[in-house]
Amino acid sequence: MKEKRSIFTNNEIPLKDFEKAGLNVGNIPGGILTSLMQGEISQIVEIRPELKSGRKEALPVKLRLTRDKENKVKLMAYPIHRDIVNNLKLNEQEQQRLREGDTIRKEIRNGQYSRQMFIQLDKETHCLMMRDERTINLDKRMDELEHVRDITLGQNQRQAIREGKPVELEIGDTKVTVGVELSQNSGFKAIEGDLQEWKRKQQIAWDIATPGAMGYWQTEENRWEYKQTLEKYKYKDERKDSQQEERKSERKIKP
Repeated sequence: MKEKRSIFTNNEIPLKDFEKAGLNVGNIPGGILTSLMQGEISQIVEIRPELKSGRKEALPVKLRLTRDKENKVKLMAYPIHRDIVNNLKLNEQEQQRLREGDTIRKEIRNGQYSRQMFIQLDKETHCLMMRDERTINLDKRMDELEHVRDITLGQNQRQAIREGKPVELEIGDTKVTVGVELSQNSGFKAIEGDLQEWKRKQQIAWDIATPGAMGYWQTEENRWEYKQTLEKYKYKDERKDSQQEERKSERKIKP
C-alpha cells in the first residue's frame, strides 16, 4: 500500500481553533500531530475550552482536521458520550450492528440529495463516523492492493468489500485482512492478521508519547488507567443529565 502522507500543509493548520480548545500546537506530540495532518482521527486527548463564564473545563475528545465547504481547514472535536449519538436516526437493529463492530452502507439524505454512505461507530466516544462511498474509491484501493501484494481478489471478495465487510486473505503463509476503515483518511485499511485481529485493531493504535505533554495515551502499561478515565467521564456525563432532570422536577413542583 502507498505510504501515508500529509494532506494538509503547516500553513493550513487552524491555530485559532487549537487555541480555542486550549491547545498549543507546539506542545502536541509528533505522532498525534502527524495523524491529524494525514486526516486521521486522533486518540483521546484532553482539551480545555473556555466557557461563556470565562472558566476553562477539561474535556476528553478525539480530534480530526477536515475541510469545510469553502475548502478551509478546521478542527473537529468528538466528545465522549455514554451511548450512540444517533444524529442519523438509525433504527435499533442498525445501532446494534454498529455496537458489534459492523460497517453499515446506507443511503443518507442531505437536503435535496441522497448519497450512499459508509457508517461506523467510534466505540470510545460513541460518535458516528460517516463517509460518501464515492470518495473512498474502493475499486481503485483493491486494484492497488492486488498490485502491491501480487494477489487476485475474487468477485465475491470484491463485492463483500464494497458492502463494507472486512475480508480475510491468505498471502503465502501470512493472513491479511482488508476493508473499509473510516478512521483512516483513505477510508481503507489492510492489516497483518485475521478477522479477530481486524476487530482488535479497530481501536486506535496508541503511541507511547511524552507523559504529561497533553491529554491521555493508551499503552499496554496504562490501559487500566485509561479505561478508568473513560468511565469517569461517562459517569460524569450521566450524573450531569440526572442533575438536570432533578432541577426540572424541582421547578415543576415549586408553588
